[in-house]
Amino acid sequence: MYNQENLRDFEDFSFSSTTDSIHALHVDDDNAFVEMVKTFLERKREDVSVTTETAVEDGIETLRSETIDCVISDYEMPDQDGLDFLELVRDEYPDLPFILFTGKGDEEIASEAITAGVTEYLQKGTGTDQYTVLANRVENLVEKYRAEQEVFRGFQALESAQEGIGILNEQGEYVYLNQAYAEVYSADREEILEDHWESLYPEGEAERFHQEILPALETDGTWTGQSVGLTTDGERVVENLSLTQLGDGGHVCVVRDITDEKQREEELRREQQFLETALNSLDDLFYVFDEDLNYIRWNDQFEEVIGYSDAEIRELTPMDLFDGETKAEIEALIDQILSDGERVVVEADLLTKHGETIPYEFTGIPVEDNNDIIGVVGIGRRLT
Repeated sequence: MYNQENLRDFEDFSFSSTTDSIHALHVDDDNAFVEMVKTFLERKREDVSVTTETAVEDGIETLRSETIDCVISDYEMPDQDGLDFLELVRDEYPDLPFILFTGKGDEEIASEAITAGVTEYLQKGTGTDQYTVLANRVENLVEKYRAEQEVFRGFQALESAQEGIGILNEQGEYVYLNQAYAEVYSADREEILEDHWESLYPEGEAERFHQEILPALETDGTWTGQSVGLTTDGERVVENLSLTQLGDGGHVCVVRDITDEKQREEELRREQQFLETALNSLDDLFYVFDEDLNYIRWNDQFEEVIGYSDAEIRELTPMDLFDGETKAEIEALIDQILSDGERVVVEADLLTKHGETIPYEFTGIPVEDNNDIIGVVGIGRRLT
């Protein structure tokens, strides 16, 4: 997982910072002084509000009960001093801006404060200029803190994303990738970080990127399509890939492994091809219509015998292929199949587009889905 220090390198990415008002906590045992600081800070910065406390214990309670953006603390206080307070704050809020605002200008204290994780060490002065300096420090530290938090939350979102996300620099080297991205290529992140993207693609696909994909990305700013990657074990990966150009010349990659999907699609295509071949090899008529009597599938023999084109068949109903009393009989049998779910067999003369009648034995079989009849499968065997 990336910590705050790692993420500072990515502040140029477009994670927006918050612009809400600032709520500061000032802890100092001098009640008159904290009220003066509160007055000056809120007067100089309309977006700053200050809560004051005169004891460390009360300051901790305020931190736990209110949303605080920055802590200002004196050093010399009874019972617990500013460094004790800093230690307590860092235990629960490791990155919260903490300003040690003290009248005791001691290098040893400053060194201890820096070691303990103080964000800013500021000496109290005389006059009102010190409050201007303090207000500027508060505003700058909170802005930086919020920007870092936004970056951190953004990368947390990237880390938890199910799709692989990678970021490349202008040279085409990976500067960031989430675990999902590494898993697409059966690798650990450390194996890919700082490598060039070409290491994850076969030679022919890399050439396609240079000749086709990257020029389109540079022109349009984005590119989406399918590509073929290469795992660290040398296996090919069919992937959905989306690329977005960054302002610094690098780009963001969003990748999803669709190898299994493509394999299933190919298996389904082959199954459909086998089925089509089998049905079209029949001498019998084969057709399927739905509960609204619309033809939705048929074999070549059906189309050849009735003489209607593919487009014309889609406009027909089964009754259009019969005439006279036979037509009424067929309609009644279809109603019987759809209402009762019964399998029926009937002999009838089929009427072709050209007016020819041909004797057939028709078998109608109901098609069910969750006990609902949704259509009929028909088979016609010619009588001689």
